[in-house]
Amino acid sequence: MRKSEEAALLYGLAVYVGVSMLSTVILLMAALAVMKGFFAFARFAFGAHEVYRIKPLLCDSVGFAFASAGTAVTQYYFVSLLRRAGLDRAELAVTAFFTAVLCGLFFWRGALHSSLGGYGFPGLTVTLAAILGAQQAVFQKQGENPWPASVSAYFK
Repeated sequence: MRKSEEAALLYGLAVYVGVSMLSTVILLMAALAVMKGFFAFARFAFGAHEVYRIKPLLCDSVGFAFASAGTAVTQYYFVSLLRRAGLDRAELAVTAFFTAVLCGLFFWRGALHSSLGGYGFPGLTVTLAAILGAQQAVFQKQGENPWPASVSAYFK
């Protein structure tokens, strides 16, 4: 690798970690909005007095499911973009793992001060989803990428 390629790779990895953290914040806010929307829909469907018969765990699990699914998809997309840049699989797998742990810790810290913070490990679902999404992109064949047209010329 030339020095300019190494610098571009280093900047690409830094951007990957930063964009992953930003997407974690966006997904936390979206999960809270989905949870509140589900609660409002249940209030509309069952009435104002009957809505409290629904367990809060059901509303929270909708938020966790949305955050986990969104995290898996975004990590899959980001890692498949980095994979197109020519990064080695082992290096990319380690980078994706540590980024997933950072995103999970960041989600857990953000969820502590929200209505999702009543549980012991709210970031565990996000961490596992990020690991699953990223590792799927690391070990796939190049022809299996479902978004080949969305990849910019910078990643070829």
